[in-house]
Amino acid sequence: MNLLNTQSMQIKAFLCFCLLLCSTQLFAQGVPAAPPVCATEESPCVSAPDCTSCVTEVNYWVVSSRCCIQKSECCCPCCEFDVYRSSEEGCVTESTFETMTQALNPNAPICIMVHGSFVEWESALTDAYNTYFWLRNAAPQAPLNVIFFTWPSDELKTKILPIDVNILGKRAEYNGHYLARLISELPPHHQISLLGHSHGARTVSSAMHLMGGGSIQGVSLQECGIHICCRCRQFRAVFAAAAINHNWLNPGQRYGCALNCTDCLVNLRNKKDRILLFYPILAPISRRALARTGFTWLDRRALGDEYNRVHDIDVSKCVGAGHMFPNYYSHPEIAETIVPAIYFRQ
Repeated sequence: MNLLNTQSMQIKAFLCFCLLLCSTQLFAQGVPAAPPVCATEESPCVSAPDCTSCVTEVNYWVVSSRCCIQKSECCCPCCEFDVYRSSEEGCVTESTFETMTQALNPNAPICIMVHGSFVEWESALTDAYNTYFWLRNAAPQAPLNVIFFTWPSDELKTKILPIDVNILGKRAEYNGHYLARLISELPPHHQISLLGHSHGARTVSSAMHLMGGGSIQGVSLQECGIHICCRCRQFRAVFAAAAINHNWLNPGQRYGCALNCTDCLVNLRNKKDRILLFYPILAPISRRALARTGFTWLDRRALGDEYNRVHDIDVSKCVGAGHMFPNYYSHPEIAETIVPAIYFRQ
């Protein structure tokens, strides 16, 4: 019986590997050219959408932790971010953190988007460009500051995809420290919405947990001398294809302090996500992914009154079996649905 169970798990792991590999390769083949980091004025750029009733200006920032240390045994994670600003043509050019904070619209919330695993630099820029218009066209009359947080998610250490998925999951969690540090250095009066895709939802959960008083990989913000007052500013979050255990936001669980710092969390549930179908077998402690199950009745009972802050929105019919973020930002109706959370409209 044990032998049969072991063989069954091996078959499942192999199928998971094949499915993840095929999906990753298909997505890579379908990615359009990215808006480049501009080396010269002649650099080609992506054109803005042809839409007279939509937002046409390009005005977003990219903050990168790709050159920062990605593992620490005991000390506080410390990072000097690389910062880029979009140009009117859709390119990005090097800038500074100080320039970014000074250029933010003081009367608008800040939306920080975090991508998932297996996203190369060029793909991150493409997603940033498309996501910016996806969000802005959903509420073109409302001002919004947009920052894209990118982390080194494309390194394959073992070349064995299921193992690398787990490695990148831990790295995504570690980058919660950097995301929290980024938030702590933004002007304190801004409302902040966080949009996390796949393992990016893990980064957001990690940062929220830290800001709520928890620790990640043995280190808390207080130990690092970072203080973020959850009561001093408003936080909201949106998860797309969330690659985290469905119970991890419950009190006492891995990110049990995350909801201490947000008054609204929207989970875009997709029960057809074919990648996350195999999520439970990627690690011995894994349960079903939050993106596929939503918050279960056991989660609702564990959350108690905090459950009033979380909302499942089913996008299965819209997104279908897709997992990658273009499957989401190709649907304007999804952006329109999350406007209250992103723009703090209600």
